[in-house]
Amino acid sequence: MQMQKKSKGKVVVAMSGGVDSSVAAALLQLQGYEVIGMSIQTFDANKEDKERFDSCCSISDMNDARRVCEKLGAPFFVVNAVEAFESRVIDHFVSEYLNARTPNPCVLCNNHIKFDYLLEKALEIGADSVATGHYAKVHFNQETGRYSLLKAVDEQKDQSYYLFGLSQEQLRHTLMPLGDLRKIQVRKMAEEFGLLRVSKKPDSQEICFVGSEGYAKFIEKKVGPSVFIPGSFFLSTGELLGHHTGVHQYTIGQRKGLPADVLSQAQKLGFHELYVKSINLDTGKVILDKESDLFKKSFLARDFNWLAGVNFSVDRLVSARIRSRHEGASAKARLYSGNRVIVEFEEAQRAITPGQAVVLYDGDEVLGGGWIEKVYDGSQL
Repeated sequence: MQMQKKSKGKVVVAMSGGVDSSVAAALLQLQGYEVIGMSIQTFDANKEDKERFDSCCSISDMNDARRVCEKLGAPFFVVNAVEAFESRVIDHFVSEYLNARTPNPCVLCNNHIKFDYLLEKALEIGADSVATGHYAKVHFNQETGRYSLLKAVDEQKDQSYYLFGLSQEQLRHTLMPLGDLRKIQVRKMAEEFGLLRVSKKPDSQEICFVGSEGYAKFIEKKVGPSVFIPGSFFLSTGELLGHHTGVHQYTIGQRKGLPADVLSQAQKLGFHELYVKSINLDTGKVILDKESDLFKKSFLARDFNWLAGVNFSVDRLVSARIRSRHEGASAKARLYSGNRVIVEFEEAQRAITPGQAVVLYDGDEVLGGGWIEKVYDGSQL
């Protein structure tokens, strides 16, 4: 494939073997960048179960990434990030569930592996920047002298939520060539570039390191029963429904996977659809209630990263997203102390969950984000 122009600089493209990163590499080469493909190895193939890492990051995916680079005539490398991924992503994932919080490992992977670790490796080999196939946009604001992160044109595929933790230095060295494209366009481009194998690959949906066994079994294999916090199920009105072997098996808003005997007991009391409303780490109590009681308005978030440099001390109207598939809702955000922020929605939202990320927007711009620490009842705020 002939895509040679005067070089705009050397860029390392994070190659997952999927259609998005493949098209990102081809587009950057077409635009005149010297492209180097780099896949990140996050697991030890000699130690992992066959089913693990089957949604991305697999050996097959790395081979697909290699084929794309061969097609483009670009060098390709695999960098070993097994230890970094284990310590910065997997260990945190396990710890959060054991502490009755629901983590988002994809945010940590983007922050600590795909950008932090990868950028370090890219600069070591003399590259000017890194690029990914994320659906988001990086913009330099001449007036403020800062880089902004913006939503992608394709709202259904927008991934800005996962990237709130990036620093100004990382944004300065980052290219995201798919931000102005829709997924259907990207697949068509893959065909036009002759990247037929990846053009029809499905998108990754699950957490890459958990596999079909499910997160609870994964955690149990990692740490063993000595650290589990067992307890009991109760209705919010106080009735005992049954027992469980560890709070790590449950998350706020969960309906599927509750024990059959617990549901049977609830039905005897007249409750036919129950959800996890709250989890008490100290007592092991898992409170179940109707879905309508999952809706809350206010919460405290910690470790806020002010991506846009908007560290405000008065209430600010924002759109807040409390999980990746949440569309966002109008809210007020106010600085609480240090890098902690109180967010109060105009209308109550379903299953605001400690451990999940909250990302604040002003229109299409990401103002910043942090981690949900505590959810308030109306009387507590």
